Amino acid sequence: QTCSSCVVILLCCIMMQTIILFCIVVVASATTYNIDAGNNIVFQLPPNSTYAPVVVPKRPTPNWSWDRIPLSFHGATKDRKYTDKEVEFLAKFQMVTTEKWYTVCGSTGPHQNGPSCAEEHIIEGLFTRLKAANANLTTIMYFNSMLDFSFYTSHAGMEALEARGIKAYLRDMYGTITEVCNDGNVYCNMTTFDWTKPEVRALWVETVINFTKTGVVDGIFADHSGTPGNGINIGADKKGQKPNQYCNGNGAGSSCYNFTDAFRDSFNSWHNWATNYTQDVLTNLTKGPVIQGPYAHMNIVSACSFSDIKKIQAGPLSVVEAHACQPDEKCLAAYLTAAEPFTYVHCLYNKDDIINDVSFPEMDYPLGEPDGPAKETTPGSNVWFRKFSSGTVSFWDENKQRGNVTWAHLSNN
Repeated sequence: QTCSSCVVILLCCIMMQTIILFCIVVVASATTYNIDAGNNIVFQLPPNSTYAPVVVPKRPTPNWSWDRIPLSFHGATKDRKYTDKEVEFLAKFQMVTTEKWYTVCGSTGPHQNGPSCAEEHIIEGLFTRLKAANANLTTIMYFNSMLDFSFYTSHAGMEALEARGIKAYLRDMYGTITEVCNDGNVYCNMTTFDWTKPEVRALWVETVINFTKTGVVDGIFADHSGTPGNGINIGADKKGQKPNQYCNGNGAGSSCYNFTDAFRDSFNSWHNWATNYTQDVLTNLTKGPVIQGPYAHMNIVSACSFSDIKKIQAGPLSVVEAHACQPDEKCLAAYLTAAEPFTYVHCLYNKDDIINDVSFPEMDYPLGEPDGPAKETTPGSNVWFRKFSSGTVSFWDENKQRGNVTWAHLSNN
């Protein structure tokens, strides 16, 4: 059985006096895969070429419910594992991303720990605890699409490729291996995946699939992806890069490397392919998203902006993490009046007192399905309201930028 949700473009040509009609079929498709005898999905990587094929991935459908305010979280403690009480708290969120620096093993820098640290296995242990508390929760593994963090076991795979003579690490136009610091100089001397190498692409996909085989990983946070809106590529207009440069790090930790036009274009093509292909893999396996990928972004809008939420939901994204930690009533009014499925109130938090700094009373309030999109009180008024099956009503005045939420269970007491 082969998947073919494809868009086919026919490029046809008639040659001069001899009428010879020929067509080149260009396929922009979702991932090609087979179903084996055990009903398992077997993915097939595309053949190597200078430029990547276009992949149109299926859309993710992560955990979503109106039972309570839909919440998502991104962060980690750096010096310890979460306590049982903190895990119980995190299980209230519908989607949780754990940062790369969870525990000392992953947070040691600027000289990183090696692959024996196996940071992803430590994070998988946390996800096992979270899934035990909330089986429906969508879990997201941090997996940078550019920086080859050495404390992941995938780095051992990169080392093995290099030992075989395959230049898996990104090298500049002079053959120098790129070694960079990350954005905040927390880690330095990091290598970068060379996306032009088919062996690197195979390692990446295999790593992601192995995440999902644990049964506790649903998606990835593909930091530094080349996806539009994120756009970390060679020559991207970020970090002072020139059109043929790759730069990273801050201040004294900043470094830049130069590339030819041809290599830049090939690398960026395959880097963009990676998140699209990976999204299709995950949609088929777990329904989870690639955050910072083609359909899912973090902190792209505020959860407190009615108009921004409405605008972003009208675009190509399926999953929106709208930022707000401990939102007040005004913020919740804007969010509840505007939000549609897979738009979450999102909190990014990496400090040590998660329960006190992130919790808020309304996260435990019953909500229920809305009776539809928000309605204007009178046509053209730009004053909106929405009713939920619990009896709760949200109200938002876009003109005056104010609103409120009448919680049914509180009104009835």
